[in-house]
Amino acid sequence: MDIYTPDDVSDLRFTPFSPPSLSLFHYFPTYLLVIGLITFLWRCFNWCLRDYQAFKDLGPGGTPYNVYGWLSVTFFLKPFTLAERDTLWTGDYPDGAHKEVQALPVRRGQRPDIRGIAPQRQFSQCPTREMNKQVLSLFTSVVHNNPNILQQNLSSFEKHHLALFVHPSVLANSSKVSDVVIASKGELGHIHGDTSLHLYLSPQDAKVVIEKGWAQRHRLARTQPWWLGHKKFICGIGDTFLLIYAPRDESELKVLSTLIGASARFMTGSNDIVLP
Repeated sequence: MDIYTPDDVSDLRFTPFSPPSLSLFHYFPTYLLVIGLITFLWRCFNWCLRDYQAFKDLGPGGTPYNVYGWLSVTFFLKPFTLAERDTLWTGDYPDGAHKEVQALPVRRGQRPDIRGIAPQRQFSQCPTREMNKQVLSLFTSVVHNNPNILQQNLSSFEKHHLALFVHPSVLANSSKVSDVVIASKGELGHIHGDTSLHLYLSPQDAKVVIEKGWAQRHRLARTQPWWLGHKKFICGIGDTFLLIYAPRDESELKVLSTLIGASARFMTGSNDIVLP
């Protein structure tokens, strides 16, 4: 049997296999997906930076003043809060405020710029440091006038600012205090560095105070929806925990004194509160 042998091996040409070329159009959807993903991640990163800076601008409060505090508020607390537009809602509060609260004037001018959840702060219409000292002096005077009913201490909510508390002797008699007092550990309210305050009021008084322009709800001052069991307190905050706008002059300081008296009555159950 004859075997064919080429005279010149170089005459044998081997053509390597090459896959069929794909046009650029074939990869276009993938390019779009990658570009869209990069754009989305970049926008998320920028949003996080801006939101974190806004959190830091609020200053120290009850939550850790770092990225962990920001994460806890933004992703774990915020879903349970009121929308900003709902902080002026009073539809769930009954009528029947105390006479001295009903007699309060309407606050003049626009409401100040309020930002944040925890902490919550006032960013406009802020008074001088002297007014802050006057409010602290008011705290001291109220406690001095009611030594067996009230006391002053660091806020259990804020941990950086002074607060008014129900006296331990009153708090110990749990049968006579409301669930609000138990949840707040006896804290009526506290002052902030911007001279605004957080303060508990009765639902009836809270309705009038908000409608007359002196306050708005804390973002957690709500009853949670049915799928959360209608819980009334998140982080110890009930539905009448209000942010009271900083007093700008002596007349507004007198209004604040009235509100502190109303808060003390509500939280202690005593009608014998002596104001300065």
